Amino acid sequence: MLESRKSRLHEVRVGRLKARARTKQQWLEKMLKSPVPSTGASLRRKRWIAEALDRIKREQDHVTYRASLLDAYTEHLHVLEMTLMGAAEAKVAPGNKAESNS
Repeated sequence: MLESRKSRLHEVRVGRLKARARTKQQWLEKMLKSPVPSTGASLRRKRWIAEALDRIKREQDHVTYRASLLDAYTEHLHVLEMTLMGAAEAKVAPGNKAESNS
């Protein structure tokens, strides 16, 4: 039951993230379609777009970095799991029979 609650919570969080992303995308498309009233506003918009693109690039780099950390950590956990599974399946040494009966 706890696992299904966790997966439900995960689904809700992902759903909220996707909804927020859709809303932001719609706002951006609407804003970019609107006419620019003046040359100054056009320059400000271009500057804003350049800054937004820079922020997106930095965030993508950050996400890539975090993903590589998670990949390394996942690999480490997998190695630990294999080591522990091997130890759990190892035959009991003849002198340790008493321990295996407890």
